[in-house]
Amino acid sequence: MPKLVYLFTLLSFTSTLLAKDKPLPKIFLHARYVLVTSYSGDDPANPQMMPDDRKAIADVQNAIQKWGRYALAYERKDADLILLVRKGRYAEALAGVRIHAGSESPNPSAGPAMTGDAGDPQDMVAVYDAAQGIDSSPLWRGRATDGLKPPEMSLVNQLRVKVEASEKKP
Repeated sequence: MPKLVYLFTLLSFTSTLLAKDKPLPKIFLHARYVLVTSYSGDDPANPQMMPDDRKAIADVQNAIQKWGRYALAYERKDADLILLVRKGRYAEALAGVRIHAGSESPNPSAGPAMTGDAGDPQDMVAVYDAAQGIDSSPLWRGRATDGLKPPEMSLVNQLRVKVEASEKKP
């Protein structure tokens, strides 16, 4: 198992180094609207969305507004770019009760409901072309420990620096 962790870390580090030299696509310069979302979807009221991701969405939206380069979109159809955020964690679970009573079901039911997530302990932001969706390859991705921690928001700042550098290139 330690060899697997070492390999993952090495690949992540190498891809991060290579991405730093790669210029951003022109869509970053022409985009006007960004949608900030998570792997759980766009609806912050979604009970399956992890609380840390819900807070990260709000924090990234605030950072985007302070930056002033892009306006926020609240529906995918209005966005030029999609910023997918994930707060780092090894594992997290949400427990609750699911109640179903409706015309489709002859017998109302209730039972436990649980949502879990496990993964990278680092915070992550991935940017996608909204026209292609999040099933395509990200145009830019950043990962960092506490990268979505306000007020620093280092991942949003990394993106800002990259976009502003792209504006200066001919």
